[in-house]
Amino acid sequence: MTLRKLKVGVLRKLYAIKAIAYRLKGVCIGKGSFISGFPHVYMKRRNQIVLGDNVTLHSKKKYNPLMTHKVTLAAVTPDAKIEFADNSGGSGCTIICASHIYVGRYTILGAGCVLYDCKEHEYSPVTGWFSCRKKTGAPIRIGSRCYIGMNCIILKGVTIGDNCVISAGTIIKEDVPAGHLAQGNPAVYTPLPERLARVEEQ
Repeated sequence: MTLRKLKVGVLRKLYAIKAIAYRLKGVCIGKGSFISGFPHVYMKRRNQIVLGDNVTLHSKKKYNPLMTHKVTLAAVTPDAKIEFADNSGGSGCTIICASHIYVGRYTILGAGCVLYDCKEHEYSPVTGWFSCRKKTGAPIRIGSRCYIGMNCIILKGVTIGDNCVISAGTIIKEDVPAGHLAQGNPAVYTPLPERLARVEEQ
């Protein structure tokens, strides 16, 4: 047996052990999915984190040198659900979910992306700043075959249609129509060329 084959065999065994550890936390991992490094995973009771088949999540710089931190999947209120559909993925992204965050098929989240479906705090003249995650949660849905550039921020209640491209550093506060490019802050939407905007379902 060559050294390379031995290394691959050891890595596969380590990954199998790691996958078991995440499943024991309550994460549902589909067939063929791959998680590099050790993402931060936070769950509360009745939460769901669902990774479909062939999902890829990278927390190792060797797979994406642009990453500055590990993947974070945080379901922060009861009944919150984070869902990656088949063949989707991301690297060094942060997902904070109080309601439901859905990433569609063949969609990629770039390094440093933040998906945040709630407010963290609100202010009261009586009590000061207080946590308001549960009551302010509003679902985020990203369609199929989208590319979300690095350091994008997608805020609560947003739907991004299929076949969209979100340029690096863009902040998304409103829905993005299918087949559009979004860029800037505030984001400006431009129709994509037809060859990109009409990708057939695979």
